[in-house]
Amino acid sequence: MFSRISTRTFSTSAARAIKVSTKAAVDSPVSSLKVVVKQAGSKSTPAGLSHLLASSAFLNTKSKSGLRLKREAELLGGSYKASVTRDALVLEATFLKEALPFFVSALSGVLTETSFKPHELDELVLPYATHVARQAAECPATKALEELHAVSFRRGLGQPLYYDGTKKYSSFDLATFAKALFTSDNIEVVGQNVDKAALDKFVAESALSKLPESKNKTVAKTAQKIYTGVESRIRQPGKTVAILGVPVSPADIPSYELVAAAVYSAIPASYNLSVKTNVLPYEEAGLYYISFASEDASEVSDGLKKAAAALKKASGAKLSQYKPFGRLFGGNFRPGGRFRLRQDCQSP
Repeated sequence: MFSRISTRTFSTSAARAIKVSTKAAVDSPVSSLKVVVKQAGSKSTPAGLSHLLASSAFLNTKSKSGLRLKREAELLGGSYKASVTRDALVLEATFLKEALPFFVSALSGVLTETSFKPHELDELVLPYATHVARQAAECPATKALEELHAVSFRRGLGQPLYYDGTKKYSSFDLATFAKALFTSDNIEVVGQNVDKAALDKFVAESALSKLPESKNKTVAKTAQKIYTGVESRIRQPGKTVAILGVPVSPADIPSYELVAAAVYSAIPASYNLSVKTNVLPYEEAGLYYISFASEDASEVSDGLKKAAAALKKASGAKLSQYKPFGRLFGGNFRPGGRFRLRQDCQSP
């Protein structure tokens, strides 16, 4: 059954053109704060550099040690998380509602005061980033999805999400990269279950409001090239995994979310076969995929054939028949595109 989700979003601008938005409050004492750094995702940077920058977050800053940052957050019932996507670098804090001023200040300090010490890169950042990349490479499903991005886009969205060690970077490289991208026009602050006026006030009073504007504000965006009809095979121990994907234009993403549901419904239920389908939305393109994993290679092959036939039937027709209804019962209707029967391995 489709679920209906109604979410109101408010946005405004603080000093130095930093975009601040909040999602509607919920009945919970827990709040979250995200600082999204645009143009700092894996698609826009040298391979692996964004992942290293995310791995450098919440270490020593000019005013606080990494240990102090974490211990203070824990005493206030909060925690930090840094991650990299193909579109952006994301710093996130989860905390009790009344601790909002502290965590705005803490995230601001991470963006404006991180030290990028050479010994931290060698002893903490590189080992951690390499470990995360190794975990991803050991998971057949994650490795297959990464390969699907590589063959579907090659450049841009096709660049690896994680640091693979093929290129070496110094602490100076990280500091220079951060300085170029941590600018007021690249940053968006998103609050969940926080007061909008209070968030605006605390952001305006924080170090974020003192960030400079980008020097290259007129960078021309190039269209993301997509490639179809490409096949890749990887030998690896473990379960047999097959993944079928289609790069799609941003305008077709809602339609393909319904196509995903149609294709999934054509796959017979099986206890031994893990099936997952999704449509990944990015700024320049989307990627629809359905993946199969099983100890039995013939079961994977059979599922893949059924999915290919169902996909040809669904997307071969006019996509207009898969347009979402727009609104249902007064809420924003967003068709489901994510299904999972069983988890085979945990993505980093």
